[in-house]
Amino acid sequence: MSESRSNDPLLLAAKVVLAFVMGVCAFAAFFVLLGAVAIPIFQGTIAAEMVAEGKGPVPATFFWILSLLLLGVTGLLGLLVHFLSLLWKIIGTVGEGDPFVPENARRLNRMGWVAVAGNVLALIVGGIATWIAGVAGDLGEDVHFNADVDFAGGGLLLILVLFILARVFRHGAAMREDLEGTV
Repeated sequence: MSESRSNDPLLLAAKVVLAFVMGVCAFAAFFVLLGAVAIPIFQGTIAAEMVAEGKGPVPATFFWILSLLLLGVTGLLGLLVHFLSLLWKIIGTVGEGDPFVPENARRLNRMGWVAVAGNVLALIVGGIATWIAGVAGDLGEDVHFNADVDFAGGGLLLILVLFILARVFRHGAAMREDLEGTV
C-alpha cells in the first residue's frame, strides 16, 4: 500500500511544484541579498547618477534604508523557503503512508510560527517600502505602491489553521501510539 502512495501523482506534483518554488525563492533571495550588500557600497555612484538625472539629492539614510528593505525581502524569501521545506517533509511522510507522527505535529507548529514571523516581517517591510515610495515621490518619480498586508484576513486564518492542524496531528499521533500499545 505504501508503494501506491509513493507513486501518488498528487504528491509527486506537489513535490515538483514545491521544489520549483523553493528553487526560485532561493535564487531570488541570493540576488536580492546581493543587491542589499551592493547598494551601500555603490551609494555614491547611484546618488551621483540620480542628481545627474535631475532627481535631486536623496536623504543620507535613503540607501541604508533601501538596503534594509532588501534584507527584509531576503528574510521573507528565506522564511518562505523554510516553510515550504517543512511542508516538503510532511508530504514525504504522507508518501510513506505514515503522516500522523509527532514530528509532523512539530513541523506544523513551526510552520505556524514561521507564518507569524512572515506576517510581522511583511508589516515591517511594508512600512519601509512606504517610506521609500514617499521619498521617490518627493524626487518626482511616479510611484504607485500599496502596502496592504493581509495579516488580519488570510494570514491570520493560515496561522490558526496551522496551529490547529498541529494539535490534530499531535492528538492523532498519540492515539496511534495508544492503539499500537494495546495491540
